[in-house]
Amino acid sequence: MSIRPGLIVEITLDRLSRVGHLKALIYDVEGTRLTISQTSPPILSSHTKRYITISYIFKKGKRTRRLGFSAVISDFIKNYELSSGTHVPALIVDIKSEPEDMSLRRSFRVQPRYDSGLILTIRGKIYSIADISLSGLSFTQPLFHGSFRPSDLLDFELSIDRESYTVRGSVIRVSETVRSRLVSIVFKDMGTDIEKALGTKIIMIERQILSGLLS
Repeated sequence: MSIRPGLIVEITLDRLSRVGHLKALIYDVEGTRLTISQTSPPILSSHTKRYITISYIFKKGKRTRRLGFSAVISDFIKNYELSSGTHVPALIVDIKSEPEDMSLRRSFRVQPRYDSGLILTIRGKIYSIADISLSGLSFTQPLFHGSFRPSDLLDFELSIDRESYTVRGSVIRVSETVRSRLVSIVFKDMGTDIEKALGTKIIMIERQILSGLLS
């Protein structure tokens, strides 16, 4: 993996699109565990065990790429000691996927409201979309429904303003709370027609959020 100390990365908090992309510095790398600087605004300790997306610029020869991967916030350190002897706040994160090509625009997530014009149907059941981007989506599932598993391939219907599209996706993570289950899917081989329609819808939802029409 091309992650190394001193690298500046961008962090996206899943389901917290209003926070935007946060910058951090890699302090240390031990296998799949990273120690990174606290962000500004800071990531709160209440986000422990939450998934995040980390992306960075990778240069090889004349080629520059943005790579990204999923990680989980594992711990917070109040006084991490740098090589200079200075003590700073830091985060511990565990890498959960291999780096792949991505862009910040594609990973930008919004949280649609129930009347946003987006409807997700999987195996004949309608599920509530928790967040969505051009790269994938997360949805909530009742615990009494059969659980999906990471790496499962799904063909599902995504309706955008009453226009229905068939989409293929791969489950990348599943987490449970006391009341429900959160399933995250990454899109596979998205066609240009749905990508254009979804991109327009995401921009519209974000404009509504910024204008105060959505809470």
